[in-house]
Amino acid sequence: MPDLKLSPEKAILLITGRIDEIKKIGQDVQGTGYYDVIGWCSKTYSVIDEIYPADDCHPEEIRSIGLPTCSCNSQAVAPLLFEAYHARLQEYIDEIRRSMETPE
Repeated sequence: MPDLKLSPEKAILLITGRIDEIKKIGQDVQGTGYYDVIGWCSKTYSVIDEIYPADDCHPEEIRSIGLPTCSCNSQAVAPLLFEAYHARLQEYIDEIRRSMETPE
């Protein structure tokens, strides 16, 4: 089982919330702005820090995906970044679910 600071159910709920936010941001008719991405990442990093201990690889892993390098290309880069974040967050959920099914 992954080392979690919260219950698996709560961790899944929080991660799912961050995935849902990706969908909301993507529906903005004006497009995804630089600060939308930065704000989403900041909140997501905090959620992952709340779920996993500091010595766990998950907080570093999620941060390694990165941020847009500047606001000038954020609308082009944001969908790619969000796709990478979505995939990684889904892997975290799957990992937690598998651990709930397997008795230690």
